[in-house]
Amino acid sequence: MRQLSNLFSVPINLFSVPINLFSVPINFFSVPTRFILVLASAFSHCVFAQTSLSPAPPVSKTIAKGLDSPWAFDFLPNGDILVTERKGKLRVIQNGALMGADISGIPDVFYAGQGGLLDVMIDRDFATNQRLYLSYAWGERGANALRIMSAKLDGMQLREQQILFTAQPLKDTSHHYAGRLLQLADGTLLATVGDGFDFREQAQTLDNHFGKVIRINNDGTVPDDNPFYDRNDALPEIWSYGHRNQQGLALAGQHVYENEHGPKGGDEVNRLTPGNNYGWPVITQGIDYNGAQITPYQEYEGMEQPGIDWTPSIAPSSMAFHEGDLYVTSLVEGRVRKIQIDDSHLIDHGPVFPEVDERLRDIASGPDGHLYVLTDGHNAELIQLPKESPSNKVSSSNAPE
Repeated sequence: MRQLSNLFSVPINLFSVPINLFSVPINFFSVPTRFILVLASAFSHCVFAQTSLSPAPPVSKTIAKGLDSPWAFDFLPNGDILVTERKGKLRVIQNGALMGADISGIPDVFYAGQGGLLDVMIDRDFATNQRLYLSYAWGERGANALRIMSAKLDGMQLREQQILFTAQPLKDTSHHYAGRLLQLADGTLLATVGDGFDFREQAQTLDNHFGKVIRINNDGTVPDDNPFYDRNDALPEIWSYGHRNQQGLALAGQHVYENEHGPKGGDEVNRLTPGNNYGWPVITQGIDYNGAQITPYQEYEGMEQPGIDWTPSIAPSSMAFHEGDLYVTSLVEGRVRKIQIDDSHLIDHGPVFPEVDERLRDIASGPDGHLYVLTDGHNAELIQLPKESPSNKVSSSNAPE
């Protein structure tokens, strides 16, 4: 009514209109007629304002469909996108279409349980060296491990394959490989190695790779500034320890962030420091899948507290640093969560991009300034997310507790 009252106060001189009002059988000075005219004018202004001030919300865009249990993707300088499928295929998305042929020269993978072909990462100097890196489960049911390989991409074929790392010792389970790769500014490689599910206690000892983040040079040698390089009781590749199943790594400035699956509860985001112990399985907010207590401790001297804990679990699957914030995908929750970095603190802003609501396997910041996500399972999709805006926020009523 504020707009209507203002309209009534406008000094309209009806006698300036070139119409003989007395020849028209309508009394323009009657209250009902004037009210109808003003109301119609106000309504037209409101409709116009609403139309001009409320553009259509941004929407996501499906880039490719028909992927079979994909795990990771990365962008080539020419605009093509490489996507791994766990059964052992490296697929190519070209000009917005999934190519029928896949890249040859892929190593044999142990495809069982959570194993198979896992991460793909393009070398930061790919334009000059054409190198890429793959992580995958290798071996057989009774003796398998996470392995990392480098190769040169030549058209649709991998050449000059080189094994850079094989986790030790071999295990007889097909779960908790982790396998996420990250290249640091100095060219060295980080890789996450899971606890193998049945070997969680070994995440606390340094004579094995279970539950560790390792750091190697891009030729497979070990940097001599690794935190345990000179210790006879430790494997030299170890960079941090006390992890469970770490499937997300992101470099934000000078800091490395990691997310990992807890058991039933106790999912975490950590800012990693070389040589630090992140507690698993001595400290955790989670319990075992059968409801049993894993540990009486949620904190312990000499062990790091997580920057964020998710209990109940969301099953965090990957992480990307994008325009100053971290974005984490999840399998159980099926959402993308935004995490603000506030100095050394992390603030969980909850789910964003409400149009995405399914199991998500990977996320990356694209060269076009958009975030991209990879869905999980059969007939999976690669999706380009819209630029974030207030409309991209999931309402609190829809967000899990």
